[in-house]
Amino acid sequence: MTRGRIRLIAIVAFLVGAGGVGNLLAQRMYFKPAAVLRKNIEEMERTQSRVEDVMEAWFSVKGELKAFGSTQLGREFDEVEHRLRTGLQEIGARHQLKGVQVSNARPRPERTPLAGARLRTRLGRSLSEARDFAVIKGTFGGNGSLEQVMLALASVQSQPWVHRLDRVSIEPRGRERTEFQLDVAFSVVFAPDLAPAEASSPEIVGASAEVIANARRVALRNVFVPPAPPPAPPPLPPVVQPPVAPPPAPPPYDRWKVTGVIERRQDGSTASVEVWLLQMDTGEQRILTPGDEVLGHVLEWGEGERAVFVFDGQRYEIAQGRTLAERTALN
Repeated sequence: MTRGRIRLIAIVAFLVGAGGVGNLLAQRMYFKPAAVLRKNIEEMERTQSRVEDVMEAWFSVKGELKAFGSTQLGREFDEVEHRLRTGLQEIGARHQLKGVQVSNARPRPERTPLAGARLRTRLGRSLSEARDFAVIKGTFGGNGSLEQVMLALASVQSQPWVHRLDRVSIEPRGRERTEFQLDVAFSVVFAPDLAPAEASSPEIVGASAEVIANARRVALRNVFVPPAPPPAPPPLPPVVQPPVAPPPAPPPYDRWKVTGVIERRQDGSTASVEVWLLQMDTGEQRILTPGDEVLGHVLEWGEGERAVFVFDGQRYEIAQGRTLAERTALN
């Protein structure tokens, strides 16, 4: 191999090795750091987008919380209890209910729905153990006419500080069913942190015209009282039945008598048969051969002193000297 050829091979090998080293350095010094940087930038952009969404929602949630806080009766349970009972007693008085009774329990803290999410982070555990609000359970009742009871129920349901009706019962009292007992179980949310500092006794909100109209419509119907029976219809005029024609007389089976059975024999066997019948009232005489018929009795055969007839799909035997009415069924 010439010296020039050897030098060319050496130069090529050097360039190949230098290229590999350069590519390795480029991967370590530029490409990998740049990819990590791009990934971090994309993650930061997504985080920023989520934060912006949360901030936009926060203003809406904040407004809703403020509106909900305006339905609170106070920051202390004693004043909330007093205002709650006073408001419900006033509703009962406005609608002239008798025997109005209001009761309530102490606030019961409600767990957040996150408690069942099994959050393992410190923040998650802190959120799941938080008690954002409590619930005051209570009852309201009184008695009056159905219209008074229905309007009182509509008024209770219209108060923004009565956050939920858990149960409603309306039962008639007395035999006449003109007086009714109203019992309502309700829930009031107690969230002191949301209540305005200047919270005072609430004004009683009137029910809407539509709700009042519906309540009065139900009261007018009074589904608890059975409807009066309808008036008795006027008596119907007597029906004149047309005279019924007497049933037709049955065929005179008992007036046709078998008077003879005649066999004509040939070569030791019966060649033909004749059956003689007599109408005993008129003296009419009939001679029948197989296939002939009298009063629905079709002659089938005759032998000795008996004849076999088919009547109404059934085979009968009639002995000589007997009438058609004295037929005997054959199995």
